[in-house]
Amino acid sequence: MNGRPLDARMFTALSATNEAILRSTSPEELYQKVCDAAVYGGDIKFTGALLPLPDGSLRIAAATSQSGPVPPTTISVDPDCERGQGPSGIAFRSGRSATCNDVFNDPKMRPWIEENRRNGIGAVAAVPILRAGTSIGVFLFCLGEAGALTSEIVALLERMVENVSFALDGFDRERQRRQAEAASQRAFNIFKALSATNEAILRSSDANEMMQKVAQAVVDGGKLLGAAIFLKAAGMPVLRLAGHSGPVADIIAQMKVSVDPDVPEGKGLGGSAFRTNQPTISNDVPGDMRIAPWRDLAIRSGLTACAALPIRDNGAPIGIMYFFYSEGYGQIEGPLIELMSRIAANVSFGLTRFEQDRARRDSEREQENLNRMYVALSATNEAIMRGQTRDELLGRVCDAAVLGGKFTSTTIALAQPGSEFLEIVASRGRNADRVLTTRFSTSAAHPQGRGLTGTAFRTRQPCIAHDFLGHDGTRHWHKLASGGGTKSGAAFPLLKGDTVVGVILFLSAEHDIFTQPMVDLLARLAENISFALANFERVEEKRRAERQISFLARHDPLTGLPNRATFNHLIEAAVKEARASCSELAVLFVDLDRFKVVNDSLGHAAGDRLLKEVGRRLRACTRPGDVVARLGGDEFVVLLKASAGDGSIAKAAGRILRAMARPVSLHGHECQVTTSIGIARFPADGLDGDELIKNADLAMYAAKQEGKNNFRFFTHQAALHSVERLSLEADLRRAVEQNQLRLHYQPKCGTMNGRLSGVEALLRWHHPTLGEQPPMKFIPLAEESGMIIPIGRWVLKTACEQNMAWQEMGFPPMSMAVNLSPRQFLDPDLLKDLDVALRLAGMRPELLQIEITESMMMQNVERAVALLEAIRSRGVRLAIDDFGTGYSSMSLMKRFPIDTIKIDRSFVRDVAVSAQDRAIATAIISMGHALGLTVVAEGVETIEQDRFLRERHCDELQGYLFSKPLPPEEMPRFLASLPRDCELAEVAAPSIVGELAEVECRGLSESAMSRCKSQ
Repeated sequence: MNGRPLDARMFTALSATNEAILRSTSPEELYQKVCDAAVYGGDIKFTGALLPLPDGSLRIAAATSQSGPVPPTTISVDPDCERGQGPSGIAFRSGRSATCNDVFNDPKMRPWIEENRRNGIGAVAAVPILRAGTSIGVFLFCLGEAGALTSEIVALLERMVENVSFALDGFDRERQRRQAEAASQRAFNIFKALSATNEAILRSSDANEMMQKVAQAVVDGGKLLGAAIFLKAAGMPVLRLAGHSGPVADIIAQMKVSVDPDVPEGKGLGGSAFRTNQPTISNDVPGDMRIAPWRDLAIRSGLTACAALPIRDNGAPIGIMYFFYSEGYGQIEGPLIELMSRIAANVSFGLTRFEQDRARRDSEREQENLNRMYVALSATNEAIMRGQTRDELLGRVCDAAVLGGKFTSTTIALAQPGSEFLEIVASRGRNADRVLTTRFSTSAAHPQGRGLTGTAFRTRQPCIAHDFLGHDGTRHWHKLASGGGTKSGAAFPLLKGDTVVGVILFLSAEHDIFTQPMVDLLARLAENISFALANFERVEEKRRAERQISFLARHDPLTGLPNRATFNHLIEAAVKEARASCSELAVLFVDLDRFKVVNDSLGHAAGDRLLKEVGRRLRACTRPGDVVARLGGDEFVVLLKASAGDGSIAKAAGRILRAMARPVSLHGHECQVTTSIGIARFPADGLDGDELIKNADLAMYAAKQEGKNNFRFFTHQAALHSVERLSLEADLRRAVEQNQLRLHYQPKCGTMNGRLSGVEALLRWHHPTLGEQPPMKFIPLAEESGMIIPIGRWVLKTACEQNMAWQEMGFPPMSMAVNLSPRQFLDPDLLKDLDVALRLAGMRPELLQIEITESMMMQNVERAVALLEAIRSRGVRLAIDDFGTGYSSMSLMKRFPIDTIKIDRSFVRDVAVSAQDRAIATAIISMGHALGLTVVAEGVETIEQDRFLRERHCDELQGYLFSKPLPPEEMPRFLASLPRDCELAEVAAPSIVGELAEVECRGLSESAMSRCKSQ
């Protein structure tokens, strides 16, 4: 222990403290030197500078101990805490010195008694460090001897601490001076940055350049760690980095900044500044919770302070400007914030100016583009007026649009019937060749249909892509467009009325060129093209109509073959040429056999199809130099030029016959239609076209009369026969008009009961000059000429009326059989004629029996079944005449609602001598009975025939053995001449189907038989 008195030692410590005050540069250094001076100069055991912590404890900020390292201890300023009741806590709270001269006997020192014993401490003094009357800490002095703290010693210690307080005030003044100098320097630097920023704004050519230069100027002029400008994109919460600079530029580039308060990146300074539209400051970046998402970046960059200021447009925030400060730059406060706000405001002004300049340039460019497009529109209108063809028009339009709009290409594509892809009909511009290598579709099912053209076609609205390579729908063409420099595009529909007929596509090397005024102008151009296309189509339709009219004037509209007028011209030219060259030619008149049957049974559509097929086959059968024409109806002619004699002509006719004989499918029915051909030769059979056609026609009728499906050369005999035929046809027409036709009636007799079962009405014609005409001569003529329809209607009406007339004479009702011709069977008015005949005559339907042939039913089985059922439903009975000569089968016979079959006379004639005819007749009778049908034999003329048929149980017999056909006036005498034992049976009730009243002729004598036969 130092031998000097304590007060002397304390003066030494006071002197050392003053020296420490003069030499210290910081509070921390001062605290430590004062502790050293007190311990080493004043011979005090322990001295410590204690400063408060937020938790209410005092930490040892500086300490010196004679015994070496300062042991840890706990001291509080809380009066309620035991360790806060010691001298240090009391001095801190009271602001006055607190002492303890005997630490072992003072209860307040109990918490530290063991520490004091170990360290040899007997007395303690705590002196508060006061600043403006407020305790900011405590100096703790620990002495070795109890009772050593005299009032003089405590006063010296207080003077020592007062000097420390004075020194701290000096430190504050020095710090404030330095801060003022630093603030002045910072302001100077920011002023430099502000000046450099203004210069950058003035010298930049665009906004991007300006923002980069501003960031660089702020960093260079303001000596900052970094600066950055972020701008907000429309509709996006994330801000886009627009310019940045500084030593930490690479770290700034990694920042993600948002204005969304619900995400961490939006809770920072930038997001807050954007939302509040006010500056947001952080002077302690590492400890600021708002900086959490970027804390690692901030620590790595040495960032200590940061400011985020809004960039505005018309007062509304559009972005953020960041200022990044490193350690030692000082606090970001009022004047500095004001200067940074001015920089941000200048950036806002610069952006506004550049936006205005851009808008002005865009307006000027747009006006220039519009002016060019007006020129293009004018050129398009000129092209529409001058274009002679559609392709020429569309090419001119594309040229005008490319020149006026400076488009890289203009393309017109039109819809194709039955195709989902458009046809490119015109394309112009530097990229036209590229466009021609691709395809456009109208369907979104294809990648080529999801772009501008397909969308415009489907929506009927313009489709615009301001960023072609960024447009998802144009993805299919991105590679092609990138190579051609395409940046934007627009497609417009081309309309015909309400129908989209195509698309016009404009592609440009500039972004955002398709402004609304430009779109409106291009839409007008598209409308003009649509009008021109429609006009061209109308003109083309007119031309097509004129060509069609011209074609139809010279050709048959159905087959496309030359018509009669054209053929007359061609044959006259051929005759003239043949006469000049002394060569021969031939005319083949080709007529279809039984065409009317096909037309009436299957319909006119089937008939038209058959005529087309005939025309096609005729063309296929002839040589290239020959002529095939249709004169009308089912009449065709073939002109064989330079014919080489009858042999070659016959071969040509044979080829035609074979070609026509091949089956043809008509509406699901396989039909076989034959032809009859008449041939006339030049010069042998005629010297001009009219004569050749007439004589070929006469030869054709000769072929028909000889069995059809054949050809005949013209002969003079055929001409005479034709004249006779024409004369007979004229006479037949007069016969119909003058009532020269009559009906005769041939009785039918039952074999089992001997009753007269009915009569059959047979047509007769007594020619006024030629006498009685056989039915086989005039009935086919009536069939071919169509007169059979009115004749058949007259027969049906007359037969019914005659039957009722006999009843009125007192004879019982009898069955009346009437034959139908093939043309009658196909007549759509047949059922009506039946109903009218029965109604006018007043005859019961079951008294009428309609006779048809097998061939009539087989033409169209379904129609025949339906018609026969309609007849049968009226109560009229049905019979198949000439059975066995057709092609019916058992399966089909079951379908027909018939009552009777009549064995054809060809099988009856030789039954007495021909085993084959006997077998056929027997089979027919058996089949008819098996089907429940009445079987009638026609043409029975001998006793042998009668005997055979009766033995086979044929139901009814008809023929000259019993009676010839009788005129109506002789039938009453015939009926009256029957033996008296022949009773007249009553007509069966209508409910008994198939039973008819018959005249009972039991025991008909041989004399009566002979009488019938002779009549």
